[in-house]
Amino acid sequence: MALFDELPRDSRARPRRSRAERERTEIARCLHGRPLTVALLLVVALLAGCSGPAAPATGEAGSLNVRSGSPGAGTPSPAPSTATATQNSLATSSPAAPATPEAGSAFAYGFNVFVRGDGDGAQFNDKTFAMVTGAGFDWIHFQLSWKQFEPNKGQWDPLPTDRIVKQALDAKIHILVSVVDFPDWARDLSNKQLLKDWSDYQEFVHFIADRYRGQITVWEIGNEENLAYTVGGTVRVTDYAHLLEAGYKGVKTAAPDATVLFGALTPTGINNPKIAIDDVEYLKQFYALQDGYYTQFFDALGMHANATKNAPDLMWPDNPGTDGWSDDGSFYFRRVEQLHQVMLEHNDARPAWITEFGWTTANQAPGYEYGKFVSPEDQATYLVRAFQIARQSWPWCVGMVVWNLNYSVVSPPTDEKTPWAVLNADWSPRPAYTALTNMPKP
Repeated sequence: MALFDELPRDSRARPRRSRAERERTEIARCLHGRPLTVALLLVVALLAGCSGPAAPATGEAGSLNVRSGSPGAGTPSPAPSTATATQNSLATSSPAAPATPEAGSAFAYGFNVFVRGDGDGAQFNDKTFAMVTGAGFDWIHFQLSWKQFEPNKGQWDPLPTDRIVKQALDAKIHILVSVVDFPDWARDLSNKQLLKDWSDYQEFVHFIADRYRGQITVWEIGNEENLAYTVGGTVRVTDYAHLLEAGYKGVKTAAPDATVLFGALTPTGINNPKIAIDDVEYLKQFYALQDGYYTQFFDALGMHANATKNAPDLMWPDNPGTDGWSDDGSFYFRRVEQLHQVMLEHNDARPAWITEFGWTTANQAPGYEYGKFVSPEDQATYLVRAFQIARQSWPWCVGMVVWNLNYSVVSPPTDEKTPWAVLNADWSPRPAYTALTNMPKP
């Protein structure tokens, strides 16, 4: 989850900060929620974005030098001159996949989790999953890194993912995975577009959707694609449109019943393609692209809610917060209402998942000074109230995933991810974990 927002449009709403402080805050927000350092990833051999269930019959798991051939749908087709799926048809068409993996699931309660895919990570994951289910939650969300899973073209490394997914399934936990990161061999390094060949992505997604068919049931295509560093340095809506089409076809030709999410955008008010594009503006551009052609390639919209320090009932400009970080809708949990409004304006009746949301407390990391306004007890109250708002007022929201459960046990106190966690460094519950455990889950 990246908290990367524009400089204040109205300085009356917050205390003045120096230019250096503002820039530090923006950079910090840009990095929010990133996996731990590459060094740590290499030491523990985990995939901070990888996951996976028990492998199909492929022999000894590890690097698989195979190529699965055509994933079935071929290269993403160019957009026709007239849309094949018009915006008006969205209001009456049913999603191509269920919102949750089981017909009886009315709502998904989830945590973003730090998980390990190395050979020594089983005990760590067991403890993680026990804390998930102990809170009465039954979903987890983590990222699967393409560049780690297929570091060289045709060389697959599924074992870390296989281990994690198998353990989650053994714990009776459902899995939502975001497919992120692009290997250099697939990138268009000239930066004219994100990838050299979109069919490479489609083939990869087909491979993982087939391998984990019935195990990973919700696939999020990308993550915060309106943030430049996640898409090679330049934000282009057309790039993501092609990626989404390729990813959707890759999933559906392998696992037709799986749910495909439009990758959640980072809440931001900035409009600079070299840094970020405002999430509401980005979504509007996506719906308008090629007369809505690309809107057919997802089952539900992913959303991120950057609440900074503002209570969940607040919203700018009608009921704003105070003490800064409050003069733009992107600073509020209810920002997702503005994203949903874009859907309504295009007659889109599909559901949405909030795949990351939360509140940080006092934070030692530069750029997250707003955490001092949120006590651990406030964090607990806000998280529970956020679920109440969604369940009572947002029938279009079918799942919410708290950021985060347990990054505190692997991150130092100076890491910004630590105070967002609902567990302490010793795995003991913070007030937020206790409140979420006691919260009714209809």
